[in-house]
Amino acid sequence: MVFLLFSGIISTTTAQSLWTIGPMVHWNIGNKMTRASWGVEFAYWNWNHFPYSIDGGMEFGRQRIRLYSEAQTGIGILGLSAGPVLEFQTKKPALRLGFQGSLWANYFGGVNLRFRRIDKHGYFCPGLYVKIPFNARDEYGNPIKGIPDYHHHHDDD
Repeated sequence: MVFLLFSGIISTTTAQSLWTIGPMVHWNIGNKMTRASWGVEFAYWNWNHFPYSIDGGMEFGRQRIRLYSEAQTGIGILGLSAGPVLEFQTKKPALRLGFQGSLWANYFGGVNLRFRRIDKHGYFCPGLYVKIPFNARDEYGNPIKGIPDYHHHHDDD
């Protein structure tokens, strides 16, 4: 198992594009309280000329569900992201729009420092996460060995 993880990490160093998905947990500190939340996030990365990414996620907390998307960039294992967040309150019918940004350090597991502002309240949300890579492509669009490829190609040769 450890060998497969490391072979996947080494294989993706030549990747030009990659998808990831994985779980996250955050501690939301602000508005006179601290509450944990958990979620799942997916992301598309492209390193062709300038490293860029777009991610999207769902986060579940006490009486709240958040949907978000962020533009990202990073070099090596460090990066930053920012984008809109939409918060649904489950106890009362309330919908709030906000903004969040993150600083992160990872490869396929890591930490992030998220800063969120919703409805005039600021939150500091440190978190942990794991990302599972799939559909990695080299600069020619060919699948990278060792990373699951969910594109189905049927050759008639």
